[in-house]
Amino acid sequence: TGSYRVADPADIIANEPDYFNQFTLVVATQMAQAPLVALGKVCEEKGLPLAVARSYGFLGYLRLALTKPHEVIESKPDTELYDLRMATPFPSLMEHCAGYDLDAMEDMDHAHTPYVVILIHAVQRWREAHDGQLPKGFGEKNEFKELVKSMARPQKESEINFEEALSNAFRAYAEPTLDEDLVAILEQARARTLTNTSTQFEVLCGALVSFVDGEGGGLPPLTGSIPDMHSDNPKYIALQKVYLAKAAQDLAVMQGRVVELSASVGLPTDFVSVEKVELFCRQAWSIKVLKTRSIGEEYAAATIDPDLLWDMAQEELITQSPLLWYVGLRGVDRFQTAHGHFPGTEGADEATLTSETAAVWAEMQGLCSELSVELSQLDEGYAQEMVRVGGAELHNIAAVIGGVASQEITKVLTHQWIPANNTFIYNGIGGTAQTMEF
Repeated sequence: TGSYRVADPADIIANEPDYFNQFTLVVATQMAQAPLVALGKVCEEKGLPLAVARSYGFLGYLRLALTKPHEVIESKPDTELYDLRMATPFPSLMEHCAGYDLDAMEDMDHAHTPYVVILIHAVQRWREAHDGQLPKGFGEKNEFKELVKSMARPQKESEINFEEALSNAFRAYAEPTLDEDLVAILEQARARTLTNTSTQFEVLCGALVSFVDGEGGGLPPLTGSIPDMHSDNPKYIALQKVYLAKAAQDLAVMQGRVVELSASVGLPTDFVSVEKVELFCRQAWSIKVLKTRSIGEEYAAATIDPDLLWDMAQEELITQSPLLWYVGLRGVDRFQTAHGHFPGTEGADEATLTSETAAVWAEMQGLCSELSVELSQLDEGYAQEMVRVGGAELHNIAAVIGGVASQEITKVLTHQWIPANNTFIYNGIGGTAQTMEF
């Protein structure tokens, strides 16, 4: 069952910071700068994720403050990674492929040999002719593809499996490498001393480091999954079993490491379940850790990159870049802090609006000056728009930002997918949106 409380958030933040102990995540909406910075500090001290949602005229704003490392096992990348190890095949895969005599087999079998087998044979032939080296450079890679073509048989219809081999040839000569995020996670794990307060993710990363530096030969556990490919069922299933068997061996090693590490720091040997270890092994290539700057750090010194203007798909949209409107939002926040109200809300006479526009424009210029940022596209027109809307909350903009906020909050709570880092701004004027790190 839920509950509610009617009170001024600023009073609770200032006088009852322990009120927030009952929550796993805090959502703040339409808050002024001073209480927001104070709330950010409370959440940072308590290790609570903070989501800040805001609708201001035609602008929507979402800020995630994840000051405690946010650990993601299931990052769900857009493209599924298939860890096929064709450039560096493991012994059982080599043995399996050696069982295929491509020159002697019948045409039907030849045309239904999985492309993984074809490419591993091609790699071995190439290595034998090139002192054990893989193809390097544009010329050699084209030569390798010609080698693959030469292994196909001239038939009435081209062999689909060899067409697949050509399309995936780059996988055969590109040795697997770890992306920079995974490298950083491993380095952090190497430098970390585990304790009985360590998280499951930290124990798993400790085991992963041990595996990568040992049995893995510089690589994470094999995922065990293979893509669809042109083959008959017996050959495909036989190949799949080879990968699954190796993945099971790697999983057993990882499970042993996790148990050892857990016991060594006084944690239960079942601190991390077998199912969690298995999931981690399948996703090890794409695990992520996200840590954002705090709200206080941003408001003290935002990191504004002028090059973000050029992220717009069309040059004519640059003047509607959310980056420029971010400066406008910061300008009205600074105005509110100085005057106790948002511009455009205390009267609509021309003199007041003109005066407040000048004040907001001065705040925007002051922010850019303090941060040593030059935005040539920024002019007083942005300040005029910020004053014109008078802090109005439009239902359609609120609906958009509410939907985005609920999506990103779900990512944070489930530790699935990668949350926005760290600010998302929607511009309903130009129909543009951008995620930026401040």
